[in-house]
Formats: sequence, structure tokens, C-alpha cells
Amino acid sequence: MVKEYTVDVVVAGAGGAGLSAAHAAAQNGLKVLVLEKLPQVGGNTKISSGFFAVGTDEQKALGYNLSTQEAINELQKHNHYLSNGALLKNVIEHAKETLEEIKSLGMEIQLNPIENTTQFAHRDNKYQGGSYHMYMDKNRTFPAVQKSIESEGAEFIFGVTMTELLQDNDGRVTGLKATDADGQELIVHAKASIITTGGFGADKRRVAKVMRTINLRSLGVPNMGEGLSAMEKAGGVNIDGSALIHAAQMAESVVSQETKGKQLAGFNNSPLTQLLLSPLLWVDPNGARFTNEDVVYDTVQWSNAAYGIGSKYFYIVDKTTLDSYSQGAKLVISKSGPGASDAKGDFVALADEAVQQGICFKGDSIEELAQNAGFDVSAFQETISEYNQAIANQDDTRFSKSQASLQYSVQEGPYYAFIGQVVYLGTVGGVRVDKDLRVLDVHMKAIPGLYTGGANAGGYYAPRNYPAYEGLASGFSWTSGRLAGLAAVSDIMKNA
Repeated sequence: MVKEYTVDVVVAGAGGAGLSAAHAAAQNGLKVLVLEKLPQVGGNTKISSGFFAVGTDEQKALGYNLSTQEAINELQKHNHYLSNGALLKNVIEHAKETLEEIKSLGMEIQLNPIENTTQFAHRDNKYQGGSYHMYMDKNRTFPAVQKSIESEGAEFIFGVTMTELLQDNDGRVTGLKATDADGQELIVHAKASIITTGGFGADKRRVAKVMRTINLRSLGVPNMGEGLSAMEKAGGVNIDGSALIHAAQMAESVVSQETKGKQLAGFNNSPLTQLLLSPLLWVDPNGARFTNEDVVYDTVQWSNAAYGIGSKYFYIVDKTTLDSYSQGAKLVISKSGPGASDAKGDFVALADEAVQQGICFKGDSIEELAQNAGFDVSAFQETISEYNQAIANQDDTRFSKSQASLQYSVQEGPYYAFIGQVVYLGTVGGVRVDKDLRVLDVHMKAIPGLYTGGANAGGYYAPRNYPAYEGLASGFSWTSGRLAGLAAVSDIMKNA
């Protein structure tokens, strides 16, 4: 038996964008229904750590004189002006008030001062490192937000996945269809449909096709792109949906499930994460160096550099380096991405264990390591020779690595090559929208009744490029959702 609902606004997805959209509509007296495929609210927003906003009271109290105009200019330049400037401007200008709105709903957020940033590359840029308002006690405050929105009259239904949008003969979106865990169909008739289902991060084949690589590691909630696909079918144009690449991890082991968790280095307490989070020698799958390894101090630059060579790379050490790490590294260990463990250990023994687990290669000579890792032998030998010369001269003529990071040569065997792979935290980007998050068709005209936000909305980022501003995706999620909700309210009232 089909269940049918008739409401003013239906919101598909209860992450930050969906919650914010539901609140905007419900607080203005509209009848709101929220559908969520998971058993709780939050989505990928709950996995994130904080919210990008400028001009907030906390920033002013610390003397951070940050303007929305400068933030807009910097982000536009970072995106090479490929983003939708009107959308970017609208989101940045409304982020502060959105932050205050979600605080009023029960979300506890505290500014992370720039001196506390884990992104060491951001210490001199308050826009990148001093605009991160971090969520406190998310397991308590996200349900508190839901409860506040319910008190405004919105209804939540969990375990429900949207399948398609409903349209009349004129192309107006009139609601949507969904199914629950038992396969029962729900039909929701609505004046406005706001699709905030969170992208397509769990669809690994689609991600691999868009990103042109099979090497990405996936994290995040299981969003299969249901909402994005439905909006495309309804006339929306996917302009920039892509993976939100964010840091890297050691390669996943192929050994038994019982020990598998130990190989998720970078997201656990293994001492080997200190190698992953160090600016050591990095090479591509052919054995050639490809970047200034100081990018490890910036989560986005780190992942971008590795993505540029296929999302899989190797970091090279010798026994002398491993012995040094056993006593305490001479390099500054990055805290980007998941951060490194400060646990002590015998790094030679740990490296040998990693070899047995299949996440590292070993050779008694440079040539043997190259053969075992599948490198081009001559290219790798040339890389090692040039890198050792840079260490000796304290001058990296190829990539201008800082002298502080030119600490470890690769000269005493045995030698090791650890596998690193880029991680993505779901996807960002999607269909073209106007500045208020109305979904546009191929002719740049709004599709009546259809709105989106968060990881389904296109135009905020340049394609395949997440700007290195802490909390940007999460701040966009909440703020774009709110703007979509307010646009729906305005359109419904106008047509009443």
C-alpha cells in the first residue's frame, strides 16, 4: 500500500543542508516533511568538524578583523573565477547569521583560534585558519537541532530513500517518490521540494569515472546520488559534481579481516602515521618525485598533489630514517587530515610488519626496492640521487622544499616504500543553481518547485577543487540549505 503525504515543503536528506532548509521553512509557518535514509540526522555534516564563517562575534573578540568582501575575493581567486560569483557571495554574506540560527536550535559551536589550527600551512592566514567554528559534542547537539525543528512543526521520517521527483505537464516539480527499508513506496505532494541528499560518495564507480582514477579511498555516509540523479532527470544540469578529496591514508591491507583495522593508518593510533604525516621523499608510481612534500601541512594541497599523479603515491625511507623515528622524528609531524599518532614504537619492526601486510615494499638496494615496488629503476635511481644531493646541499632545486624539511636522505639499506592513497569525504558540487539555490535547467531558468543545497549544489567550487579554507563545505551545507528554504518560502508565499 502506498503512503501519501501532502505538505508545503518536502526536504530529502537531513544533513546540515536539510536541517537548515527545514528550519527556514518551518519557522515561517509552512508544513514541512523531512525524509532521511539513515536512522538519524547529520549525514556527512556530522562527520565534519566545523563551520566556515567570517565576521562572527568570536572572531571580533579575538581581534580578527575579517570581512566578507575579502573572503569572497580570496575564494574567487582561489577558484580562478570558475565558481558562481553570485552564489559564493550570497553564501559567504549569510554564513554568520546561519551560524547564529543553528546555535539557537541547540548546536554548540566554538571558534578554533588560528594558533590552534591543525593546518600548519594556515598559521599566517586568518581566513584559512581563523574562520573554523567547531562543533561541540555532536552526538548530543545534532539530535537537539532536530528536536528544535520538530518543535517548529516539521515532521521527520527515517529509513526512507527518495527515488524520483514528480513533475506536472509544465515541468513544475510537485513532490517526490521514496521507498522505505521494506520497499514500501511513499508519495509526497509538495509545493516545494528541497533535495539535500548529500551527493554520490558511496557510488565508487561513479566517483572513479568522474575523478578518472580507481585509487581513491572512500569515507563518509552511503549516499548513492539518488537526489542528484533525480534532479538531472527533472532537467537539472550537473556542472561540477566530484569527490571531496581530503588528505591521504596508508594503503588498505589485503590481509585478514581480524587485523585489517590496524592498516587504516592515518585514522588510528599506529606510530607509522608519523611517516605518513611527514614531508619525507614522495614518488609517483614510476618512482619519480612529483611535489614539494611540505604540502602535507595542508590537507587539501596534500590530496591535490597526490591526485595529480593518479591518487596513489609512495613515501620512501631507509633504515636510518626509521631508527631516527623510533627515537623521535627530526621533522615537524603534520596534524592535517586525521593527524598522526604520537605513539612510540620500533619503526623498523613496524615497517617490516607493513611489508608482510602488503602495504609497503622493501629492498636491500635501491634497485631491488624499485623492482619490488614496480618503479622504473633508472627513474627511481635518479630521483634518489638528486634528492640526496638536495639534502646534502640543503637546497631543493626541483620543488623548493623548505630547509627545515630537508632532514632525511635515503642512503642506508634496507629501503622501504610505503603506499599512500588519497581519501575522499563524500562528494561536493552538483546541479547548477541560482544564488538562492533554485535549480536551473539548461537554459538557466529555474525549474519551478525545485531547490537544493549542500553536496548536491554546483557552482560554489571550481571543478574538482576544494579550497583550503577550514570548514568551507560544512558552512556551505548549512548556509545553502537555509537559503534554499527561504527561497521556497518566498516562492510559495508569492504564489499563494
